[in-house]
Amino acid sequence: MTTRTTVERELWKNVSPGLRYYLILDMFGNQTHGLVQAGRTFTITPLERQLNQQAAQSAKADMFRNGTFVLVKVTDDTIQAEIDSPNSVTDAEIETAVAEAVAGDPVPIEAMLERLSSMVTGQRILEEVVLQDAPQSLVNLTKQRIEDLTDRPIGPDGKPMKIVEREVIPPPEIQSEPFKAERAVRPR
Repeated sequence: MTTRTTVERELWKNVSPGLRYYLILDMFGNQTHGLVQAGRTFTITPLERQLNQQAAQSAKADMFRNGTFVLVKVTDDTIQAEIDSPNSVTDAEIETAVAEAVAGDPVPIEAMLERLSSMVTGQRILEEVVLQDAPQSLVNLTKQRIEDLTDRPIGPDGKPMKIVEREVIPPPEIQSEPFKAERAVRPR
């Protein structure tokens, strides 16, 4: 009789605003993918997570370190150095830091913003800042940090170009006269 070994699985949460997919291994060892919706949790083995991290094009694209996924539960096989990132911040940590800033101690949130390297996490912090009615200075500081993280094209002067909000222009109204059908007249 064969015994089946079970591998402990890490619990992760998708904190980004959208559907994400990740690589997993089926029971035969073939690569397939799993999907996770925004705000949902999913489980993955440390080996599958490492597979995803190796498949990422760059460190910015590694969803397990760029703030897209946040670790909820570790296993005995989890190597902290592989997943530690200033962008892996839980909602509770963001809420606590913003609450302290609203109460008058902005040091924790400023330190969090300084270490930040992901726009996903920056947007989450901005949402919490607005939700807790933080002072305008904190809102501006958060927006400035997000703007600093934005990949912008370099202009002719060698500086990053400014981001221009897209203006939606309605289509012009077409004013035409109603169609009048005229009777065809046959020449006699």
